Amino acid sequence: MKYIAYGSNMVEEQMAHRCPNARLIGMGYLPNHRLEFYLHATVERSKAKGPGVPVAVWEIDEEDEKSLDRYEGYPNYYIKRRKKVRMNDGSEIEGMIYLMNLIRPYPPYRQYYLGIREAYEKLGMGHEVSRVLVPALYRSHARTERCQYR
Repeated sequence: MKYIAYGSNMVEEQMAHRCPNARLIGMGYLPNHRLEFYLHATVERSKAKGPGVPVAVWEIDEEDEKSLDRYEGYPNYYIKRRKKVRMNDGSEIEGMIYLMNLIRPYPPYRQYYLGIREAYEKLGMGHEVSRVLVPALYRSHARTERCQYR
């Protein structure tokens, strides 16, 4: 089964720990979406121009999926959907993705954010940090401030 990762599961060391049978297929983009932080990462539909959200696509087995379900808090915190990804080689792959089901208006923990940033750099997507990660971080801080002053 193809699994689309856009947050901390892009980090190869973390996936090796959580899903020992997982194999990285490659990198791509989830078009017409943008990354958001609500304490943890999620993607949302967006009309934003550009390639979309950078993702890692993994091949996982049934045991890996069960492990991810536990880690992601499925079905309470995250839900599963099928999405199509445009791979860096131009091909298109459909896979399973977790989408946040429980929204919390908080920015991410520093280590969580830095782990995702490091994954972008290690996977050859470092140029996307300023386009994707930094704006998502700013939006999460702005949401938190609005909630505090209501």
